[in-house]
Amino acid sequence: MGAARGQALAWPCVLAPLAALLAGCSLGRPQFDRDLMARKAPAASGTGTSPGYVVHFPDVLDVRIEGHAEWSGRFSVLIDGRVEAGPAGGVRVEGRTVPEIAQALAEQVGVVPEGVRVTVAGYNSQHLFLYGEVAGEARAVPYEGPETVLGMLQRVRGITSGAAPEDIQVVRPHVADGKHPEVFEVDLVAILQKNKPQTNVHLQPFDQVYIGQSHRCSVAKCFPPWLRPFYKDLCGLSRPKQADTPGASALNVPKSLK
Repeated sequence: MGAARGQALAWPCVLAPLAALLAGCSLGRPQFDRDLMARKAPAASGTGTSPGYVVHFPDVLDVRIEGHAEWSGRFSVLIDGRVEAGPAGGVRVEGRTVPEIAQALAEQVGVVPEGVRVTVAGYNSQHLFLYGEVAGEARAVPYEGPETVLGMLQRVRGITSGAAPEDIQVVRPHVADGKHPEVFEVDLVAILQKNKPQTNVHLQPFDQVYIGQSHRCSVAKCFPPWLRPFYKDLCGLSRPKQADTPGASALNVPKSLK
């Protein structure tokens, strides 16, 4: 009788803190998530390609030259930095922006600049690396030209319900130019809800973006394994099962962010 009474008293002791945690979970952050995905940054240009994007091997370009169908189409950037569009063996595009390439083609073909349209059909040469509580898995995503952290997160479908939107870091390795790495702190809450865009960093090729984990998500690790799925489901912290993303397995994700 005493043992049964002890067990009856033990359950409220376990369930009371759990109920308190779940009450906090139920509040969630629906308004923030709506703001994140609703406030889309305007497109950089009408072509769908950022004018600041610098083309490299092995990107793919879509070239349309008015009156010259034979020189129009999709062309891969060759290892020597050329595309085989236009006369005289094509034009060199390595290290040039899309407007610069269009101008060079117009001059080579002998048409007005408005008669040449160039867009990037395949962003293959430069990437950004995502870690932590980003939608999907840790992975590399194409770098598509100058964009802010907010714009990039919108492009990749946002962050998880277990993310800490005020705890985001951008690491700029500076490997190519031999400088010391830089670390930038990003606060999405301030950007979206306080109209303070100061930390909305403009990304550069090969930047690494780390999305921190919220306290309620880290609390889940304190529960016994059999109770974690229940807690995560009720808090909306469970991640959907996703297919492997090419290149993601090669990323070295810090243990603290897994």
